[in-house]
Amino acid sequence: MSDKVDALFAGEPPPPPVDAAAKLRMIRTILWVAAPMNLFGILCWTGVPGAALTLWAWLQTDGEMSSLEEGLYTPDDAARFTTLRNVSAWMLGFCVLSLIAQVFLLTTNFYNSLWSMIIQ
Repeated sequence: MSDKVDALFAGEPPPPPVDAAAKLRMIRTILWVAAPMNLFGILCWTGVPGAALTLWAWLQTDGEMSSLEEGLYTPDDAARFTTLRNVSAWMLGFCVLSLIAQVFLLTTNFYNSLWSMIIQ
């Protein structure tokens, strides 16, 4: 922030905002790939890859929070990053509940019964 104040009083124009389209697209794609893995993870034992992708998306958005506070992005991009961070945080919460459910179901005979019904 002091750089902006110094630039304001020095007469220099502020730096242009950073283009965040590629990073936003990448995070959105990661979340779209992770969502089905998280939803079907309880039935198919694929919860861990979906949780890893969701965690990766959350870490990407969390890493951009300092850049948002510095004002490197436009307000629209900042709002998109914040929205993606909230979505990934909710998905991480769902992943934790899903993994707990998978651990419980692995201790029962649920998966053997389910897959024997599907195969026959």
